[in-house]
Amino acid sequence: MTPLRCPIPLLARLWLLVALCVMHIAPAAVAAQGDAASAPARGPGETAQVLVITGSDPYLPAFVSIDAAMRAAVVQRHQRSVVWLHESIDTIRLGGSAGPELADLLAQKYANIRIDAIVLVTEPAVDFFLRYRDRLWPKVTAVYNFVLPQFARQLPRDAGLSGIPAEIDFAGALRIAFALQPRARRIAVVGGVSLFDEMQLKGARAALLPYSERVQVEFMVGLSPQTAAERLARETPDTIVLYVSLFRDAGGNVHLPRDVLQRLSAASGAPVYGVFDTYIGYGLAAGAMESFSERGERVADLLVRALDGRPMSNTGIEPAPPSKCLADGRQLKRFGLNAQALPAGCEVRFVEVPFLQRYWWQSVGVVLALVAQSALIAALLWQRRRRRAAELSLQAQRAQLLHASRLAVAGELTASIAHEINQPLAAILSNAEAAETMLEAGRLPHDELVQILGDIRRDDLRASEVIKRLRTLLAGHDVERRRFSLNDAVGDSAALLRAEARRRAVAIEQALLAQRAEVLGDPVQIQQVIINLCLNAFEASEKLPQDRRRVRIETSDTPTGVQISVRDFGDGIAEADLPRVFDSFFSTKRGGMGLGLAIARTIVEAHGGTIEAAPCDVGAEFRVLLPTAPASDTPEPPR
Repeated sequence: MTPLRCPIPLLARLWLLVALCVMHIAPAAVAAQGDAASAPARGPGETAQVLVITGSDPYLPAFVSIDAAMRAAVVQRHQRSVVWLHESIDTIRLGGSAGPELADLLAQKYANIRIDAIVLVTEPAVDFFLRYRDRLWPKVTAVYNFVLPQFARQLPRDAGLSGIPAEIDFAGALRIAFALQPRARRIAVVGGVSLFDEMQLKGARAALLPYSERVQVEFMVGLSPQTAAERLARETPDTIVLYVSLFRDAGGNVHLPRDVLQRLSAASGAPVYGVFDTYIGYGLAAGAMESFSERGERVADLLVRALDGRPMSNTGIEPAPPSKCLADGRQLKRFGLNAQALPAGCEVRFVEVPFLQRYWWQSVGVVLALVAQSALIAALLWQRRRRRAAELSLQAQRAQLLHASRLAVAGELTASIAHEINQPLAAILSNAEAAETMLEAGRLPHDELVQILGDIRRDDLRASEVIKRLRTLLAGHDVERRRFSLNDAVGDSAALLRAEARRRAVAIEQALLAQRAEVLGDPVQIQQVIINLCLNAFEASEKLPQDRRRVRIETSDTPTGVQISVRDFGDGIAEADLPRVFDSFFSTKRGGMGLGLAIARTIVEAHGGTIEAAPCDVGAEFRVLLPTAPASDTPEPPR
């Protein structure tokens, strides 16, 4: 960083040149200023002009805060509007002093400007005003601010100045530091070499005297911010770091103290304490400090009294705002310092409020939403469970109903099935008697015996096949879902119905034309559908002439699946009854329960198919369409 030095000799020569050029104007200007100062007070509607002279950088955060509070308070408490003028000497940072050259320059600058009151900030501004007041503003009331108490007490009684000194509470800052770190054994004091830095260091040394035997004290004065940060990085948490101010280091480099503090605190291994409230939030852990806003309001009170022409206090010294404890919650947390150890009433800023405490109503809303959502999910799961139980119960009832329907069908087929079984049994009995007779006669030709045994075996298999089909139809079983051929299901159903067809003198015609006849489902249930449709067709054909007593069962391929059609050539179904034939308990037969076709529709729809009654010119036709089973081995697409 390039050092900022004040070229005093050059500046003095420039001021001297300006003074010589305007020497003939200055006396007249001073006289005019004096006349203006002695003029009567202005009316309520006129504008007041206030000059602020600062002995330091007027843009320091502390002075900016004081100035803003002072202006706001003057607006509220003074009836006239105020024009603010500023001059900065800034010798407190850069060194040197303001001499007659500057006075000549200001005399020229303010020759035709009326000044109603003056605010003097820091000691250099007060010194300059007292030396050149008679020449510049001899009868203007001035108010001082932010000077050391001993400086204020040494002001001449006839100076006519009133103001508020700066009570820097280093002792209070140290008390707070030891309250937070009672076991501290070391104090590191960081400061600069400017006039202001030296004045603050003097106050810090006085406050440290009571602790000289208790702890080790090291003064780090004039170090560059980088060097000071490296030194503080080696400190341990049992060290107290007291930051005074660092306007200028020993190398002549000028700094902004708050920026230096921020850099030091970030590197320091120990907490940093201070005495200015503008440092809070920039790395200071805690400290005892006055409110600059309150100071600005008190200065405004003095300034309003000066603008109104009211007398000041006899002593000329107004009390400074009391120091208060301030702390930074983030720094306390960083170094593990207990905020409960702070003095009563200490203000802790930047406290990291817990999430639930900061967003308590949002958290309550989220919890209520989660509870409501959980309750809704639980209700839906309970409802789903009930629905699942109801579906299982319905499936069980439907299975029982289907089984009962098959038993009812078996009851209708009892006579024909008995006849179908009696035929092979009678043949077996006849062959057995013939063999017995041959044995009793004493002759047992080998060829005849082989023929008799073959007939017995054939008739036995015939009866066994009939019983097997009947048992498959009647047995209660769980619903299956497997691949089977619809042509085979039609063939098995026709075999079971053959005896009933002969008993009723009805011919069964089969046309198994489907090439893609494989479907997925329960073959027993599909047989049940076919048998129900065929029995209805038999009953519709009973009273017909012999040439019309026939039932045709046909399978065929369609674009959407495989179709079974069962057709009779009877009287057909009335057109008005077609929409209702599949309704439960609807029947056109005398004594019918009206459940056969309803059950058939339930079975077909459970297999993903459809069933319909199609009107015909002669008779009636029922069509069942089932989806074709997907190929078991799907070939890979060509690459």
